[in-house]
Amino acid sequence: MKTLSAYVVVLFVLGASVAVGQVIYNNASTAGESYARGASDVIQAQGQRNLSNSQAAINLTDARSNQIDNQVKSVNAFWEKKDIYSERQQQEFYEIGQDRSAYVAKHGLKSLTPDQFDRTTGKINWPKVLYQKQYDPYRNTLDELFDKRAKYGMLSGDEYMAAMAANKEWRAMLTKQKDVYPGPIFDQIMKFILGVRRELADNLS
Repeated sequence: MKTLSAYVVVLFVLGASVAVGQVIYNNASTAGESYARGASDVIQAQGQRNLSNSQAAINLTDARSNQIDNQVKSVNAFWEKKDIYSERQQQEFYEIGQDRSAYVAKHGLKSLTPDQFDRTTGKINWPKVLYQKQYDPYRNTLDELFDKRAKYGMLSGDEYMAAMAANKEWRAMLTKQKDVYPGPIFDQIMKFILGVRRELADNLS
């Protein structure tokens, strides 16, 4: 019994010694070591912050570069489209000019006389029969566009097409009214309208 008690005492002492040893081991660091560890943590945090800032700056630079590239591409695309449109418009004008030449050659149309049309002012002296109210939309459109051409030298593509359309629709309307007028009067009217068309086509000359 005494021997057992002695063993218990020895184990208790050894256990206490081990516990004390552990406590002493955990508190073995000095003030210098603590400072060094703290400084190391600060330096590491600062380095990580610098790395993050550097990566953010790189990302911002890349974003700005991409934005500039996109702007340049957008501008280039705009001018490329503009050039394509201009080339197509010139081709359309050329084809219209060819059609006009063929039409004039076929029908032997003559230009309007100075009394009928003043090129300087764009003023058209329409035959009285064409001043009827039913013809106002066509006549007014052509008067407006011929006046504009005289002021600015030429019409835009859209304006030219609008004038040609008005002339064509007017002739179509007159054709439906062919029986309304005596033959010689109708022929004179149509020749005048076609003469206006020829003067209009000179916009491309």
